[in-house]
Order: sequence, then structure tokens, then C-alpha cells
Amino acid sequence: MLAGLLPASGPSQAEPQVPVETRWHVLLLASDNTPLHQRVLSALESQLRGSDAITARAVADTPEATRLVAAFDCSGCLIVTSGVAALQTTLDTTVDAELLSIAIPKERFEQIGASRGDPPRLSAIYMDVSLADMLQVVDLRLHGVETVGIITADGNHLERERLRGDLPAGTSRFREYRAGGESELVAVFEQAARETDAILALPHPQIYNRDTIVRIMLTTYRIGTPLIGYSEGLNRAGALMSVFATPEMLGEDAGRVIATAVGEGEWRPLRRHTVRYNVVINRQVAHSMRIRFKDGS
Repeated sequence: MLAGLLPASGPSQAEPQVPVETRWHVLLLASDNTPLHQRVLSALESQLRGSDAITARAVADTPEATRLVAAFDCSGCLIVTSGVAALQTTLDTTVDAELLSIAIPKERFEQIGASRGDPPRLSAIYMDVSLADMLQVVDLRLHGVETVGIITADGNHLERERLRGDLPAGTSRFREYRAGGESELVAVFEQAARETDAILALPHPQIYNRDTIVRIMLTTYRIGTPLIGYSEGLNRAGALMSVFATPEMLGEDAGRVIATAVGEGEWRPLRRHTVRYNVVINRQVAHSMRIRFKDGS
């Protein structure tokens, strides 16, 4: 139950005198001051206007953030972390507050959570689109995609999804390939591109990063197998299309969850993928690969 305990000594003179138990206290903590996190948190704040939430906002690893995190570490408080650094800092310095992690991929969130004992007070809305939704987008847009390849560093992504109960219907269509190091990347992507109808990129930085992306794109393009990306950056780099949530979508999604909880007077822990996303097509790549979409474009 989140029923606002005032984290500071009391309301300021400029603030209306409201019974403490009717107010919620929500700290929005950005990992850094870059536009990404500021856009996420501004969109989140917009969903809380007019609610009973009292909000504060800070950037991790600043004196102001240290003070506010300590003040909001209470059983009636919620700390929302945007990105990796804010989540790590908050997990390491709080014990009582409910935590909601946003603007973070599922795989990275679970690594961090597991390293801190996976506390039940930790909730998340993952920034990456679920496998089920990605597969649905592929089926709605592309002709003739029966098998979908995914490349991971350990080859166990689908097994982890199965153990969590998160595998979507149609799992048999996925083929997972292991690329244990950069020296294996081209050979593994060649194999996957020849054996599947499309390759679905996952937000795994060991595989997709600035040092590897050109080789990956050239390999899949040469063989003629489209790559489906998870970010606008991958779309610009040469993915046929990308499926991703904008910072505003991430913030609005989280804001609506919090606003609903404030209205109901109860926080229900959750862990799920974002449910809002864009589909962006790289028309130049589609033209070069002579790919036509189901809508005729």
C-alpha cells in the first residue's frame, strides 16, 4: 500500500495544508541529464498533474539526489528510476521505498535485480518490446516469414524466457544462435541469415554495438535476409524496420500506471514490457532488398 508518508519534515509554507495520509510522494530519478531521460520523466510528470501525488525530480549522483533518495526511502514512497545508473544507485541506498524502473531493457534489469537479491519491492516497465509483439509486427508487415533468427552471446535467451513463462505463442518459429565473441559474429550471422527468413535484433550490447553493427548489416544485406531492429538507431544503420517505444511513450506508460495507483490508493508491483511502440520502416533498405510489405508499400 502506498499512502504517502511525507518524506521531509513537513509541507512548505507555500504548500496547502493537506492531511498527510491523502498525499502520495513520488521521486523521479534520472540516470543523467541527457535529453533521453529528461523526455521520459517530463512525459511521466504530465500524467500526474491533477493527481494527489507530490513529486520531486533529480539526477543521480548529485548532492540533491542523495538528499532526496534518503528522504523518499519510506514505506509510503515510490522512487521511479530512469535508466541503469539511477536504478543501481537507488537499490544500493534504499531499503523501504517501492521502486519502479523504466527506460531499461529487460535483460539488463534482470541482471541488476538478481545481483541485489531481486527484492519484491522492485517493479519495472521494460523499454524493449516483447517477443510476442515483435512477432506480431513481423506477421502484420512482412510476407513469407516462417522462421525468425535471434543471435545472443550465450544462446540461452529463449530458455530464460521459457523459465519465466514469457515465451509467446509461435515460439517454434524462433531459432536462437550463439555468438560467443566478436570473431564469431560474421559466421554466426551468415548461418542465421541463410537458415531463417528474418533476424530479430535484441537489445544485447555484447552483440549489437558501434563496433559490430556495420559488419552485421553488411552480412545480412548481402545474403538478403532482413534485420528487424529495436531502436531508431538500428533503423538508421540499415535495419529493414525497427519496433521501439519513444521516450515520451515510455514516460506516459509509466505515468498512467502511477496515476491509476494513486487514484486507487494502492501500489501493485508489476514487471512487464512497454505496451506502446512505433514501427519505423527504412524505405531505402526495403527498395534495395526488393521487399514489399503487406500493405502494398
